[in-house]
Amino acid sequence: MRFVIYDDESMEAITVVSLPITERDAIERGHWRVAVPTPFNATFEPFEPSTAYEPMRVVDLWFERFVRKGQVSVMCFTKAADLAMLLEPAWLPGQRPAVAVIEDQRDSLVRLLMQGSW
Repeated sequence: MRFVIYDDESMEAITVVSLPITERDAIERGHWRVAVPTPFNATFEPFEPSTAYEPMRVVDLWFERFVRKGQVSVMCFTKAADLAMLLEPAWLPGQRPAVAVIEDQRDSLVRLLMQGSW
């Protein structure tokens, strides 16, 4: 299910994520922890044991019930807004066509660069 993550202090929307839980699970559990993906490092550096281990970064999410005009909703909050921005976004239906165009352009550019025909 998709959840909008809000900053706990400013109440600003940070991102939309897809989590493998339902609204009911979110309310019952109240807390969820999500791992932040590690960015891909394209440089091939020699293995150094002293720097090879990096602790996993996580975002703690809290869920609260929100009732408006008799309709129950779930709001998701975090105190780690900077890390939450690094989560993989689950695009909203209105955003998907524009994102698909950008991804197609990116894929075309990668193909051209790999062929060397630029």
